This record gives sequence, C-alpha cells and structure tokens, in this order.
Amino acid sequence: MTTYEALSLVFTFLAFAVSVVAIFMAGRASVINKNMFKRQGIIDLHMAWQNVNDVDPVALIGPDVVKAVNALALTASLWNHDVIEKSILYQTYWTPYRDIYDKLVSLDSLVPGLNKSCRSLITSEIRKAYRDMSDTDLATVTQTII
Repeated sequence: MTTYEALSLVFTFLAFAVSVVAIFMAGRASVINKNMFKRQGIIDLHMAWQNVNDVDPVALIGPDVVKAVNALALTASLWNHDVIEKSILYQTYWTPYRDIYDKLVSLDSLVPGLNKSCRSLITSEIRKAYRDMSDTDLATVTQTII
C-alpha cells in the first residue's frame, strides 16, 4: 500500500466518521425543533381560553357559548392531532375543558342567535378529546391492592 492509498483510506474514514456525527446531530436537532414547535401553539390556545366566559345555564349568552365551543374545539384539535404536548394541554386546560364540556353537554337549551342546542354544538372531535383527557385523568389515580 502506497502512502497515497493510506492517506486516502484515512481521509475516507474521517469523512465517514464526520458524516455519522452530522447525521446524529441532525436527528437530534430535528427532535428539538419538533418539541419547540409543539410548544409554540400554546400561546394561541391561551388567547382562545382567555376570552371564554362561564356559561350560565339559566341565562345563555350566544357569543359566550360560541367562544366556549371554539375553545373546546381548538383544544380538542390540538390534543387529537398531537400538535402540542399532551402533558401541557392536560395540566393547563383539562379542568376548564371538563367543566365547560360537562356544562354544555348537559344542556338541551337553544343557544340564542343559533338554532342549535348547546349539546349539539359538541362535535365528535371534542368528545374524543374529552374521553382521552378523562382517561389520562383516571390514569393519574393511584390504586393499591390489599
């Protein structure tokens, strides 16, 4: 083996090693970018929930019901499509989501300004997210066997 061949072999090996490291780092950067992207949507969701008023079953206000359903729908979409980390959604929005969902799903009253009942505004996507978040809630309950 000549000196030229030996140097070529060494440079080839070094190039291969650098390529492997670059592939590893690119994969790691991709995971970090994905996690950052999943956290960016939280601001939009926060703004949607900030404008939600409590729904009074006795005196329904149409825009309040619509805002509440829109916040439920946005949260459900983010949950169902794994756009935001589910742990963040659960920790921050499960309680208001559950409270408004339970209130709306129990009301057959027509929403003023709409020709629909509160219950009919709850979509299958909202129901699915509710079931999934409820299952997550139940999974946090510690059970001991005696």
